[in-house]
Amino acid sequence: MIDAIKPDVETAELTEQEIRTFSFDHRQSTLLHYFAEALAAIGGPQAPGAKSKASLAATELKRSFSKDQCELLGAYSDGLVCVLIFEGLQKITDVSPPNELPDLTSLENRYDVLCLAARNQILLKLVDNSAFAYDMDNEGKLVRLVANFKGGGLIKINAEPEINELSSHSGLALGPHTEAPYWCAVSAKDGHSPSPSSLILSALWNPSLEPTRVIPLPPILEKIGVTHCLALTTDSFQFTRSDSFVSGKGEDGRNVSILEFDDKVGFAARFNSYRFSVNDNVSTFVKTAYTALCLGVGEATPIEYTLTQESAMAINNIRALHCRDVIKDNRRVLVRIFGLSKFSSPLVISEDPLLLQG
Repeated sequence: MIDAIKPDVETAELTEQEIRTFSFDHRQSTLLHYFAEALAAIGGPQAPGAKSKASLAATELKRSFSKDQCELLGAYSDGLVCVLIFEGLQKITDVSPPNELPDLTSLENRYDVLCLAARNQILLKLVDNSAFAYDMDNEGKLVRLVANFKGGGLIKINAEPEINELSSHSGLALGPHTEAPYWCAVSAKDGHSPSPSSLILSALWNPSLEPTRVIPLPPILEKIGVTHCLALTTDSFQFTRSDSFVSGKGEDGRNVSILEFDDKVGFAARFNSYRFSVNDNVSTFVKTAYTALCLGVGEATPIEYTLTQESAMAINNIRALHCRDVIKDNRRVLVRIFGLSKFSSPLVISEDPLLLQG
């Protein structure tokens, strides 16, 4: 079988179809802001009862949406879109970022951070995703702040470590990846929950307007061809442990696939350009397929979007890769939450707040 290489024009068109924008009108964004503030008042997504309140808020909001808006949410919910950008959101605060990034604990407890996190939780529910955390990541907390707390940015921070952590808590550039864990993508396997269905991001501060980058996978898989994609479904790959995991938890992985077929979502991917490699002693055929994937990812032009308080980005974690350049302004803070879709079958530790075995 000969793998066909699609023209770049067709690839660009495929990419455009995968990135969609949902625009709130003023009345809808005001209502969303009201619900987000009510959730923040009880402690945000981590608070008991926040899960049901976010669900009720989403139900109420949907009553105000047009048919086109509902169809767009449905397309993401069904796993047919790589990225859904939410625009027209209300600004949370007019307070300018300080000269230096505050410590993580004080930031996590800020009311404006809780509002952004609560809003993200409601936005996830609009696309039938539930906010959650893993027991072995981010100390089991649903809300993660993406910022240069641990060094590696363009400008050194106080107490810059000698070795920088490859995680969203550092300022290092991060190559194209899906979020860990990497054992499975949709259904639990061998005591491991699947990877997140979604991640949603908004910005508390982004003073230098540094973009978030996303690479949709469908155009790349179309380009590398069927035979290479089949090779990527074999258990021929391995990965290294993520730096963000809680000390003593998580492990390196062997004999996993990069692609899998699922009856509900079609293809599902898990990949990390700086943690994945080919197992020893695999066939030349598999090695060639892996090289083709890495080349396709490397040649892809990422979609860039600059997050602010007035926008949010939901990324389909089994259909798209995301990456970033080195953090240039250490005051940049993004607020991130993982989402679990209606198709995912995880190992649940607690329901409220939703905590999964990683």
